[in-house]
Amino acid sequence: MDKVRLALILITLVIALGPILGVVIIHRNNLLELVVPPNVTDILNGAFSTDGSLEPPTFVESEYDVVSRTVSLTFNFTNPFKVGMTINSMTANVECAADNFLLSNALLKQPVKLSAGETARITIVGMWTEGALNHFQTAHPGEKTIDVNLVGLVVDFDGIRVEMNEPVRVPTVPTP
Repeated sequence: MDKVRLALILITLVIALGPILGVVIIHRNNLLELVVPPNVTDILNGAFSTDGSLEPPTFVESEYDVVSRTVSLTFNFTNPFKVGMTINSMTANVECAADNFLLSNALLKQPVKLSAGETARITIVGMWTEGALNHFQTAHPGEKTIDVNLVGLVVDFDGIRVEMNEPVRVPTVPTP
């Protein structure tokens, strides 16, 4: 019985540790690959270095659709990296700049691919909440546009997530 138990313990150890040992042997020349994703390694090696500083997106225009109560905010963004990238997602809370009232959540309309140095338009879309509609009537009666802040802006490009701590000011956003 003890020999069978010992054999089963050895088989269990081989089954559990064999694949791990195999991966370590395969990556023995660069063990950092085991814990650091390739995108991060590329950044550390300078593949994503920029020719200048990383510039925030430039606001272009905003539109409001009365039927769907959605607001679209369009920005120009230039890829400063020496390689192409895809902006997979972009999210932010839209707040009234005057009093920090939450108006909507905005999301990237569709992923955007950019070649190295290319400039593309990025559109995020949000739907005014019932609270936002009431806020416009009570705090901004008669105003056709207001300034908003994008708060908690999070951008995911090629699996790299960038979170902005500072709000991004967007002027003259149309109100209903």
